[in-house]
Amino acid sequence: MISTYSNVHRSFLQACSLHGTLTVPDATKIMVHLFGRYQPDDTIPDERRLQELIDQINPKLSRYQQKIVLLESDPKLPNYVVFANLSDSPLNRLQTTYPAGELSFFRVVLHELAATQGHKLEQIEWLNLTAKIEEGRNVTKSRAEELLTEWVSAGYLVLDEDGIGFGPKTQVEFDRYLLNNFPDQVEQCRLCKEVLFYGIKCAKCPVSMHKTCAKKYFKKVKNCPACKKPWTVALD
Repeated sequence: MISTYSNVHRSFLQACSLHGTLTVPDATKIMVHLFGRYQPDDTIPDERRLQELIDQINPKLSRYQQKIVLLESDPKLPNYVVFANLSDSPLNRLQTTYPAGELSFFRVVLHELAATQGHKLEQIEWLNLTAKIEEGRNVTKSRAEELLTEWVSAGYLVLDEDGIGFGPKTQVEFDRYLLNNFPDQVEQCRLCKEVLFYGIKCAKCPVSMHKTCAKKYFKKVKNCPACKKPWTVALD
């Protein structure tokens, strides 16, 4: 991996900023392409080199309160690379794109996802949430369907066989908002104490942790940090 800041870093940052969220395989393809273009004599990097590249870029972003995050969250979903803007309230940034009624709907969605077991909603539940918007701020069910598509595309939500859940961008940018507003519904990782949306659960006790935290922890320790019994849950 190159040690000085180069066109590889600049172009990868530009791609992350443009897309907002990328699956790790897609981000890896971009990285490989950039190395082939700007550093053709270097060893072709693989997925394991992504974090190193991100770590070299992030110091340049800290002054702007931005960062790139390699997110390993739900064991059933892909891992993501997320370009995060942490400069102000994430809801304030959405005000430039969505009217008051749709922002109110987004708040309702966040509340329901935070309060629901497993942080997942069925699509029929999604449509029924339009009835919970503040009076005078209406969103039709047809518009709610359009918003679901938009917010999944933007990375705010995910839609899979288990339903609708917190997307990678929400997990990174809204973690403090959710912890402050829904402290009784949002879990924290046993290891890093940060907000936990979808993590690894112990088979023998209720403790949960981020997949990334668990991978680091169990390189040195073989027992659950809470119940101290041997860890048996797969980490991949």
